[in-house]
Amino acid sequence: MGIFDIFKKKPKFIDDLFGELEYTTFKDSSKNSYDGETKFQGEEIGINLNADENGPTIEQKDFFKKLDNEYSEIKENIILPFLRKELEENVINSGIENFDVEFEFDGISIGKIKNGKTEWSITYYSNPMRHSVSIDFIGMEPEYMTIDG
Repeated sequence: MGIFDIFKKKPKFIDDLFGELEYTTFKDSSKNSYDGETKFQGEEIGINLNADENGPTIEQKDFFKKLDNEYSEIKENIILPFLRKELEENVINSGIENFDVEFEFDGISIGKIKNGKTEWSITYYSNPMRHSVSIDFIGMEPEYMTIDG
């Protein structure tokens, strides 16, 4: 990639679920991905999908639909307990009083799915902290949290 390659238009891909996506390629093709905006829980969020030139896979689409359909349960049983624990251990005065007011969706990233599992992440913008908070998962198990800044 030359210095002026950053000014090239990225190829567009129209997906039946995610809509218009831009395709980014790398020398290491295993890192190729699609980026765009899509609806999740009725809101526009960023989406990133690690996939080849054929577009997002059926498994990735099914996984995304599962996240959207089961989000309330996932949030209550997995995300909130993990986030509370991580924030209490790492950030002073970090109690979560009203998650839906304090945290706004930013995006979801879904990796390639192998043997029914994927590495994926969900990112929120925390209004009280004024930073983005990402939770990285393997399958449905949260692995770690990062805070930008």
